[in-house]
Amino acid sequence: MTSPDPLAALDGAPVWVMAKGYAPDEGGMQTYAQGVAEAYARAGARVTVFTQTSAGPREETLGAARLVDIGAGKSPMVPLRLLKALGAKRRSEGAPAFLHATTWRTSVVPMLLGLPYITTFHGREFMYPAGIALRLMRRVARRARGILAVSHYSAMRLSERLGPDASAPLVAWNGLSQEPDPDAPLPVKHSARHEGVPLIFTLCRLEPRKNVAAAVRACARVRGEGASFRYVIGGRGPELERIRALVADLGLEDCVEVAGFMPTARVEQLYREADIFLHPQIEADGGRDFEGFGIAIADAMVTASAVVAGIDGGTRELIEDEVHGLAVDGHDEEAIARALSRLVTDAPFRESLGAAAHARTLREFTWKRHIFRIAERFPVASTSQAGNQL
Repeated sequence: MTSPDPLAALDGAPVWVMAKGYAPDEGGMQTYAQGVAEAYARAGARVTVFTQTSAGPREETLGAARLVDIGAGKSPMVPLRLLKALGAKRRSEGAPAFLHATTWRTSVVPMLLGLPYITTFHGREFMYPAGIALRLMRRVARRARGILAVSHYSAMRLSERLGPDASAPLVAWNGLSQEPDPDAPLPVKHSARHEGVPLIFTLCRLEPRKNVAAAVRACARVRGEGASFRYVIGGRGPELERIRALVADLGLEDCVEVAGFMPTARVEQLYREADIFLHPQIEADGGRDFEGFGIAIADAMVTASAVVAGIDGGTRELIEDEVHGLAVDGHDEEAIARALSRLVTDAPFRESLGAAAHARTLREFTWKRHIFRIAERFPVASTSQAGNQL
């Protein structure tokens, strides 16, 4: 007997998403919110997203979702504006079948309104609350219909923060920044077009836990061995000028580009062409600041780039070492350099890693799989009961 599809109950159901940010603004939280909202919509749900962005205030259809945007700002009035927006929508259209809050802080408003909600916990955002904020976070988790972590590592750290009486988080890996075409041919890499010279790519917010300075110093070691490569570093952040100065000090300006912010078209081109994606992240600030998942790495894997990733945080779950990529201790610059040298000089090996990474990503890291896990654990009421709890 065939098991029922838990996503079938989403067809026609009103689903609300509470998001820290959304398009046109950029960032990991925005990517997550859009990924889940569009996945619910593809499953047939009637999706409304409540958020604040630099483009608001506005209410409009964006993609497959209805967007209620209260506009940018950090004043104490923000929660009141969100309360007003959710209350007005409930009065005009009824309550949702359920609400997906994409961070614990965005769960506070639906909790106050008594709406059924699930909450996603990612990483560093749940490690810093203390005092009143920690008590509020724990209350959000207790009252949630379900709590969700984006990696097993995040789930472990979250359980420590919530205490022994908290429910065990459901683990559901993230999807990608863009929905891939599983039938598309693998992209042609930079080395195939440029006499075997591989392209290394890093894309991230340039902050200490991303460990980009160590990546640059590892490249200097590889360059000193006589290997040829091109390395592009994309992203903004507090480490940007330090990274640029380090590249100059090491004499790498002829092969390393610190690009800063890049338009979407160039980012997509670099993902397609990159032979190697370098992301040797570490935990920072006494272990409180860590990578919960690493969507940028998954985005590289789906393009068949060979990944060098740090073992700290949830990112380690994306690859099996020497199968889908190379896992390194980001605190060990010699280990980063050895992994990078191996991939720069051994084209068949890096191509085999890239092909395996591509296949794993299509299978494991999808927003459909993400919301399937949610609907499977927390079954949604049928559309005839829309407005009831999960």
